Amino acid sequence: MSVLTDESPKSFDAAQEYRIAWYCVIAVLVTLTVVKPLAGIPFVGTVAITGAALLQLYLPLWRCGKLGRDWDFVGLHLQTWRMDLKWFLLLCLVTFPPFFLAHHLYMLHAHDWLNQLGLEWVANFVHPRVLAPELPAGWEQWWEKGKWIFTITATHVLGVALPEETFYRGYLQPRLEARLGPKTRIFGVLIGRAALLAAALFALGHVLGEWNPLRLGPFFPALLFAWQRNATGSVVGAIAYHASCNILGEILFSLYKPV
Repeated sequence: MSVLTDESPKSFDAAQEYRIAWYCVIAVLVTLTVVKPLAGIPFVGTVAITGAALLQLYLPLWRCGKLGRDWDFVGLHLQTWRMDLKWFLLLCLVTFPPFFLAHHLYMLHAHDWLNQLGLEWVANFVHPRVLAPELPAGWEQWWEKGKWIFTITATHVLGVALPEETFYRGYLQPRLEARLGPKTRIFGVLIGRAALLAAALFALGHVLGEWNPLRLGPFFPALLFAWQRNATGSVVGAIAYHASCNILGEILFSLYKPV
């Protein structure tokens, strides 16, 4: 059952906050469009991408300050950590095994399948690979592999999942729900058009600046993140699950080599 409660209209102007939320969305999407092409430039790319991530974290916290609210206003709290942990573990258990299989088939066959469907322009974004895992040889390579895992973990927790979930699920989704109230219960949790719209904007943010249609894929896991947000009233579980999906994807991708 959802633990989210309706916000008091006396605390702030919900209609005004709805408009401000859209201004924030535009700011984030424009920023992503501008900075992503810079990603490959040494130092400049790192600064630009980091700035875009910080913007997504700053805007919700800025609104908390302006409204005189604690960070729990955007779901950054541990009040429901047990529920967050339960749903995080259950989602990992249910979704990771089929993801392993889907990823394997994607790596090996997606390029050919897209060409067979006449989608050559999409197939150009997918390079065929083969499974070729290599164990590190010696302590030096194990040390380097350990540093790599630590780096991608820190990156996806602090630089990706934390800002994205705080912005899209923590701040934006409830603001959209104030206008597009959720009416459908899924496993006891209210969810609706606002979650779909927030997920679509989330996916759009991945495409802009990269112009790869396959980057619309995050729309689907975003629906799970949205469900987690409404199930517990927190974004902590969504942050953990989001980061875990990304880390798993990076590790699996590293096991395949170009043909």
